[in-house]
Amino acid sequence: MCQEKCFIVPPHILEELAKRGNKSCKRTLNDTGRILERRQTALNHLLVREQEDGAANRLVYDCQNKYQQRVELVMNEGDQPTDDEVANLAYDGSGFVRDYFQQTFGLNSVDGNGIDIISNIHYGENYNNAYWDGDEMTYGDGDGKEFTNFAGAIDVVAHEIAHGVTQFLANLEYYGQSGALNEHFSDVFGTVIKQKYLDQDIEDADWLIGDLVVTEEFPGIAIRSMKAPGTANDFDTQPDHMDNYYSGTADNQGVHINSGIPNKAFYLSCLEIGIDDCALIWFETLKSLWRTANFNDMVETLISVAQNLSSEGRVNEQSVDAISKSFSSVGLTPIVV
Repeated sequence: MCQEKCFIVPPHILEELAKRGNKSCKRTLNDTGRILERRQTALNHLLVREQEDGAANRLVYDCQNKYQQRVELVMNEGDQPTDDEVANLAYDGSGFVRDYFQQTFGLNSVDGNGIDIISNIHYGENYNNAYWDGDEMTYGDGDGKEFTNFAGAIDVVAHEIAHGVTQFLANLEYYGQSGALNEHFSDVFGTVIKQKYLDQDIEDADWLIGDLVVTEEFPGIAIRSMKAPGTANDFDTQPDHMDNYYSGTADNQGVHINSGIPNKAFYLSCLEIGIDDCALIWFETLKSLWRTANFNDMVETLISVAQNLSSEGRVNEQSVDAISKSFSSVGLTPIVV
């Protein structure tokens, strides 16, 4: 499940920027408790919520710079573009992500039952984050100093919607290695969809997460790097190997930090067998995981899924070897039978 810190910008980055005097980052951090309460309520009712077939409609609400969702509906499914470019970007971006999951994996919206895809824009004042709260997406405009409009970055939109997909398919606990996997899957589909949206191949792609929401004043080039974890900004402490695994208590025991390890393995796997085969293997793996799954559980499941898909001729026959090699290189050596 997603708990307190299920945001695109990790808390330790906001904390470091707040220490440097950024009051907007300080205010953004102060809002997390209230968001946690709302998200926890949604997750506590996950198994008892009514499962009704929907049309996966897109709805965009303008928060009018209030710390409140669904203030004014400004776009609904089928509407023409508005004068608010941020609303148009949120509408188009969520549609691209929705269509990717539907056309690639046959997933009808984030829950598989066509739940509406709700986006909230212009949330708060100079709000430096974006998040999924168990029901919908919310995007800040950024403060213009360190961050800019979060709804306009396709990888951010995909990352947050993917949190919803993970919630309904595996509900990975947002703590420790399970939480790092939760973040990992959002980064995986964030970067896959970004490359599709920009019509890039894996050699041309930058493999960065959040590079479009940071300003020139931000001390770095992005929020995270899947190709080179730990290099995206001055506060990027992501390891790329289990030898450097973060075992502290911050960040819900490192959910945004240790996700760098499987992120690097995903990047390496893509170089070997391509991003489409990897996306399919990772999606089918997500469907097979459970709330408390850890890194070794995911690797074991990945290998099993790759074996099955390869035998069916749906992915490269070298998939098992490629994934095994990639995870071994980050200190997670699978047992292949």
